[in-house]
Amino acid sequence: MTMLKIILLSVFSLVILFILTKLMGNKEMSQLTMFDYIVSITIGSIAAEMSTSLENNFMEPVVAMLVYGLVTFFISYLTCKSLNLRRFFTGKTKILLDNGKLYRKNFKSAKIDLSEFLMECRINRLF
Repeated sequence: MTMLKIILLSVFSLVILFILTKLMGNKEMSQLTMFDYIVSITIGSIAAEMSTSLENNFMEPVVAMLVYGLVTFFISYLTCKSLNLRRFFTGKTKILLDNGKLYRKNFKSAKIDLSEFLMECRINRLF
């Protein structure tokens, strides 16, 4: 009986995760903001806890996942409408190289060193 409950809760949590992923939007890993990454990990952790907690009510984790999903959807909507909120949640773009000139001050604030930057340039076929 315990194994059947774990299987059913796991399937149920996967269905909820799938629905929340569709609601929040499909993004590639390289396009995830830090906020999206943190929320995704948190929702996955709640789903895993829901699957394995046998003594607790399963509706509490479902409500928590829905709250995280709805807040993420709401913030995504607001960042589409407001440039200031978008900059707050995703950060401001930093120019590292422009017409052959390196902006070393931006390297420090972006926490990237020159060798790592040059490696990324070579990977992207920019010489």
